[in-house]
Amino acid sequence: MAIERYTLTSYKYPWTPHRRWPAYGPVQGEEGCLLFARPRDVWMEYVGQEKGIFFAEPSWDFVWPARGYKLAIWFEADGSFGGLYGDICMAPKVNRLTRRVDFLDLDLDVVVRGNGPPEVVDRDEFEERRQGYPASLAAFAEGALERLLGDIKAGVYPLDRPLDVWRQMLTATVARIAAGEFEGGGEA
Repeated sequence: MAIERYTLTSYKYPWTPHRRWPAYGPVQGEEGCLLFARPRDVWMEYVGQEKGIFFAEPSWDFVWPARGYKLAIWFEADGSFGGLYGDICMAPKVNRLTRRVDFLDLDLDVVVRGNGPPEVVDRDEFEERRQGYPASLAAFAEGALERLLGDIKAGVYPLDRPLDVWRQMLTATVARIAAGEFEGGGEA
């Protein structure tokens, strides 16, 4: 499968653009998962605000059609595992023609830093915003959060693989991107 430059965009309910960033892929994973590589120093645009670096080191975005969350896994400059960031979201919309991945971010997030425990973050933001959610959407978000925490604890794909496998694959993919070996070529 050819590596192509995609734009990933998160939206807040009811589909208001929130963040936008470039990634390269897709790489086919298990369970219909698509992986998108982010090279070093990815600039993430906060819609209507200034851009800023979100990930200073290379990372993977794991996108599933039906898990209720997407994951980002990153590695530090020395190759060690940096952490995991899980976004609770509705099923991402992947458009291969326009090379876009759009998802509705439901405000709840989970962070794992290094070998630390999972931390639920943005709970206060979720509680504020849930008042404007339909009840079914708020319930979906709570259920997806429980699934994500359970999947992390159980080591469900992609966490069932040694992290070094993902680091090596990411390193090779980022090298291809840097060499212009993606659809359209040119500067990454």
